[in-house]
Amino acid sequence: MHFRIPCAGGALAAALLAAPSPAGASAQEGSTTSGPPEVQQVEPFTRLTDPRIPPLDPSSLTAEQQAVTGPRGGSTQLRICLRNLEMCRQYWAFTRHLGFNYTLPLRDKELLILRTAWLSRGDFIWGVHSTGGGRRAGITEEELARIPAGPAASGWSDFDAALLRAADELHASRFITDATWAALAERYDEAQLLEVIFVVGNYTLLAMYHNSVGVPLEPGLPGLPR
Repeated sequence: MHFRIPCAGGALAAALLAAPSPAGASAQEGSTTSGPPEVQQVEPFTRLTDPRIPPLDPSSLTAEQQAVTGPRGGSTQLRICLRNLEMCRQYWAFTRHLGFNYTLPLRDKELLILRTAWLSRGDFIWGVHSTGGGRRAGITEEELARIPAGPAASGWSDFDAALLRAADELHASRFITDATWAALAERYDEAQLLEVIFVVGNYTLLAMYHNSVGVPLEPGLPGLPR
């Protein structure tokens, strides 16, 4: 049996042509907005007080699991992930690659991570990187306090603003605009440009994992600024 969808012909075509572009459409797709919209954090949610999936006991780990965690049993986030061993093995190899074999300058990478943590409401990521990698990279307290304000805040260099804008654009539309790409390409080679995308994507995924499973903040680490 065939069904036919009624169509109003020319009236429908005219309505479609007159319809406004979706919110956040790229300027490269014909948007006539005067400037980029302010990028917002993900929707708020009620944080879990206990993990939805309990972490494995370090003393119970198999040899295969210890090959992922190391002999000491690894962190809580890793021992929860091990509930899906093969997925965890493959993913952690990727995230460790970004953590230890990166080619971006450390400060640049940490700015991308911290802005992504803010946009994704990633308490765990912010806690780790505002005190660990961010400090090693030389990010100051004043700069940390400015990250939530985004790339338009006064005080950033043009290149720092481009980095934060890349994180914002990937968060908002999954696309880095030509202007931002060109700004980054003044300093980065093609391999590093790719790394920008994968750093933001990786820490977005980690925030989804931490938030949804309820990975607790490590003791003594701050959460996101309120």
